[in-house]
Amino acid sequence: MNFIFPGDVLEELRRTIPERGRSAFVAEATRLKLLAMRQREALARTAGAWADEDYENLTTEADMERYRAERDSEWTRDLGRVAESETPYDVSPRQ
Repeated sequence: MNFIFPGDVLEELRRTIPERGRSAFVAEATRLKLLAMRQREALARTAGAWADEDYENLTTEADMERYRAERDSEWTRDLGRVAESETPYDVSPRQ
């Protein structure tokens, strides 16, 4: 693959990134840009999925902190159960 960069971008890249690190720099920058694009697409697809009237108990930061603490406590409890069991999951062959 070959890319054509605008002159000012190419000059700054040459000035600030050592020659032997440029490919890794461009790859990481591309990875981050692609991630940001996927996140924007996910936000667009899920816009409106959360209706405040459906979650009246989660309207303040304190509500969210309480919810996270309860959720984390449940996860920790469930993880403890799995760790205590001899066989945490069914390993029998499926029929």
